[in-house]
Amino acid sequence: MKKTNIVILSAAALLALSGCGNTPESSSEAKTYAKSPKEVWEGSCHKCHGENAEGNTKKKTPPMNDRQAGELELDLYDVKNDGLNQSSGTEHEKMAHNMKKLLEKGWDYDPKAMAVFIEKSFYKLPSKTTAPAAEDSVAKDEAAAEANPEAVEGEAAAKAKVEETESKDAFVAKEATEDFKKEAEADKAKEIPAAH
Repeated sequence: MKKTNIVILSAAALLALSGCGNTPESSSEAKTYAKSPKEVWEGSCHKCHGENAEGNTKKKTPPMNDRQAGELELDLYDVKNDGLNQSSGTEHEKMAHNMKKLLEKGWDYDPKAMAVFIEKSFYKLPSKTTAPAAEDSVAKDEAAAEANPEAVEGEAAAKAKVEETESKDAFVAKEATEDFKKEAEADKAKEIPAAH
């Protein structure tokens, strides 16, 4: 009796979870989009996010060239679904509002395809050294040289000494290599008997 009840409950649970097999026909069909991600980008997105997805501070639009496809896809799902897709948890209220208008005009897109397009077209790896930081470094070196010229002269002398030592080491290594080759050739000549 217990086994029968478990089987019946299991079957009922499976039917309830599967919706009794009545799935909509459209769920198995892939949605097609009238425009490619590139066409959507060029027709609408770049106006606010910039030609190279760099963002626009005047319009308060974020850059999109600093993220990879996975993260972009989550954000694009949020925008299309008014934050209901529980993807990234970010707020896109203004863009979600704009998205409704864009959809009415035919600018619909597949979030995954759009994310891949944006990454491949515009993604830039974050640089470790920025130009201002490099300029600051040069400025600091120049200021240090002005403040203590003897230290700079000492550094230059030390650098010259290191270069001289490296040059001597390279010369000695070259001579040792040549001597080794000569000895190896002489040993090899001794091993080969003369042909008559």
